[in-house]
Amino acid sequence: MRYVTFVAYPKGDGINRLDRRVNELGLEYRATHRMELLDDDTVAMFAEGRGDIAGLREVLNESPEVVEFSLSGDDAGFFSYTRYGADELTRMLLEERRKSSSLMDMPVEHTDDGGLRVTYIGTEAAFTEALSNQPDGVRIEVERTGPYTPTTRHVVSQLTERQREVLRTATDLGYYQEPRNTTYKDIAKATGLSETTVGEHLRKIEAVVFSSLQIG
Repeated sequence: MRYVTFVAYPKGDGINRLDRRVNELGLEYRATHRMELLDDDTVAMFAEGRGDIAGLREVLNESPEVVEFSLSGDDAGFFSYTRYGADELTRMLLEERRKSSSLMDMPVEHTDDGGLRVTYIGTEAAFTEALSNQPDGVRIEVERTGPYTPTTRHVVSQLTERQREVLRTATDLGYYQEPRNTTYKDIAKATGLSETTVGEHLRKIEAVVFSSLQIG
């Protein structure tokens, strides 16, 4: 059993107005845990995020694409149910999921630059068939593939893109080696962040990793 993770981008101005306005809110992290294409060509989506929940509520209220929605939580963490008119990118992903022998892993992540990061589980042959049939108006970039190892992948998927960048840099520079071969200052220089921000990211990363461990 293998997996492939790719990011799907609408070409040109293909990103829909609703996603564009939500992206402008600068939410720290968004992930979709359930997404279904309904018979009336609307999409029902259950997602989580952190950030400007008041701004998100305003965007959803004002967007003609949104049929109904419900939000719970606050800026530190919220969940949302939204039903909205299907856009081309989401429709393509969900229709391909119905036709493919591979399975879409959840959550689907919304990238900062308007793409959808999707992981499929199945056989390499199924991936080859799916990725060779790229529809018009959508650009696919494969990020990684390999044997499917759920525990490791799912822990990493809980990190934001910036946290993954900090973690990769810290690992590459030897932060987690014994003895430690780098400092916050070195990581900050490599990532363009402040030392304080690097420290905050590493503490959050370690909290996610350790909370995922089952210790008897």
